Amino acid sequence: MNLLKTKALLHNTITKEYRNKALLFLLIFSLGVITLANALVNFISETFLVNNPQAAILGDKSFFVMFMVITFLTTLISVILGTSCIKSDFESSSIGQILAFPIQRVEYLGARIIGAWITSIMFFIISIGYTAFLFSLSTKASFISGPVILAILTASANLLTTITIAAILSLYLPKLFAFIFTFAIRILIGSSNAYFAKDSFSEIFQDMSVLKFFGAMIHFFFPRMQPMEVFTKELLEGKSVGLDNIALFGQYFVTYIILFSLLSLFFSRKEI
Repeated sequence: MNLLKTKALLHNTITKEYRNKALLFLLIFSLGVITLANALVNFISETFLVNNPQAAILGDKSFFVMFMVITFLTTLISVILGTSCIKSDFESSSIGQILAFPIQRVEYLGARIIGAWITSIMFFIISIGYTAFLFSLSTKASFISGPVILAILTASANLLTTITIAAILSLYLPKLFAFIFTFAIRILIGSSNAYFAKDSFSEIFQDMSVLKFFGAMIHFFFPRMQPMEVFTKELLEGKSVGLDNIALFGQYFVTYIILFSLLSLFFSRKEI
């Protein structure tokens, strides 16, 4: 493994994506929405909740809503980055030059995917940090805590999966179609997770049909994005971490390795 070349490629990915105009637009848009939301919270606090403990509750509820809004915006960013991080090298005809260096294809893919992931996480952290700072000034409450940091990490896991799915689709589809189908696959995975969430292993395979079998395969062999979203919300609501949540991380890690292996397999079959 050529660590020096991989590190340089990772840095190149982050540098390249920071110049993405869509990323810059969504960052400005996100900060604008956060500023307007804070102005509304500040107005309500100063007009109706002066010296009222309900101001802190308002801040908590508002922060929860903004966290979900920022998560959605960051998901948009991750899809954009996922569809471009590898495909842009093919479009610019630089892929051959990059792979001519002493670097393995899996190292190239890892650098591109992780670079796009780091970029999306930075967008996420900047937006959440800005929200916490403004809301703390308005409500005199603190919004950065252990559960919030853990919620950022769990939400970031879904960003990594989204980027990888988008990268796979971008190998065969134009960027617009890859963008659309990435969301379609996210919905499909989430629907499968929600459908089988409360069933035991034996119950899942009762009354099996072709459609149910297809949904079960998605539920078992893809990262469980919908349960991870639920876990993120539970963290923000102050709920405790259980054994089911720990098991979720194990399943998520194993199935992400499978997903990345699919990306590596499809990429190895591309003509360069």
